Amino acid sequence: MLRVGVLAQAPGGPLTSSAWIRLLLPLRRLEQQGACAVVPLEAAATDDAPALVLDGLDRLIVQRAACPTLEVAEALVQACRQRSLPLILDLDDALFALPAEHPERGRYAPALPALEHLLVAADLRVFSTATLASQCESFGPQAVLANGLDAEAWAGPARFPRAEAEGPLQLLYMGSRTHDADLALILPELDALADRDPDAFRLTLVGGVSQPLQRPWLLTVEVPLEARRYPRFVRWLRRLPRHDLGLAPLVANPFNAAKSDVKLLDYAALGLPALCSPGPAYQELLAAGLALPAEPGQWAEQIGWAAGHRRRLRRLAQAAHGYLWEQRSSEQVARCWQQQVLCA
Repeated sequence: MLRVGVLAQAPGGPLTSSAWIRLLLPLRRLEQQGACAVVPLEAAATDDAPALVLDGLDRLIVQRAACPTLEVAEALVQACRQRSLPLILDLDDALFALPAEHPERGRYAPALPALEHLLVAADLRVFSTATLASQCESFGPQAVLANGLDAEAWAGPARFPRAEAEGPLQLLYMGSRTHDADLALILPELDALADRDPDAFRLTLVGGVSQPLQRPWLLTVEVPLEARRYPRFVRWLRRLPRHDLGLAPLVANPFNAAKSDVKLLDYAALGLPALCSPGPAYQELLAAGLALPAEPGQWAEQIGWAAGHRRRLRRLAQAAHGYLWEQRSSEQVARCWQQQVLCA
């Protein structure tokens, strides 16, 4: 049985949702099947802190910016080479392409030299999208493993979870305070639509924005502190009231182009179709007819159309829901980890 060390990103708190989605849940499935043993690790924050215990490992996976400094990354690479331990870097965001105005640029800046060092030194680089892989193709061997969702965490594909709602079209937008620019992309159109028809829609905003928004059609729902850990967040999210359509706007830039379509998968798991910005991040689902596109200037028009075609929305949601559990579940992700990475 392979012993797989996992150094996941946890910036001074709980593990990120990315760590759960990309690594912990799929690898734990493999562990349950007897294919590997997962060994969680924690990076040293300072040079004089104890080093990682790597002895006995067969693979080491380092995720995102889990190495906080260049010195920690250099020491880790050296320790792996001394032990002939294959080092795998997993990356699901183009952190090196964060726009200057992005709220997280300052937080990630100290870790970028470490990330660049790992991109050069890793034995294998695993990316969440083909776009991100193409941005890093000069560094060496790589694999593309798309994100998926865990059936147990989301209560699986046992039945399609939603029925049609009545009244104004209920919209859902999920995004942290770091996604202000994406939400700002569509706010003027939502304002204009609400001015023309105050009862056309209601929008629930999960996660919040950096500056509070006051709109008669907007409900902001903060994620409770006890639900910040990803599996608990999923359980909390599934208890939200009924919605009809999930929104996924993205500002066009190299950072967003490399993003995965996990937000659309979240909506599919909730039984919602998605209205999203066209572009590389969502192109696969758009091309398959599993989501609706909206260019800038088209959001109000598309939302207005959706309000009058709820049965078609439901059929679209059912198709996306089936696609998710047939092709993008943790079971498929785990199989890809085993075949393309751990046993490669």
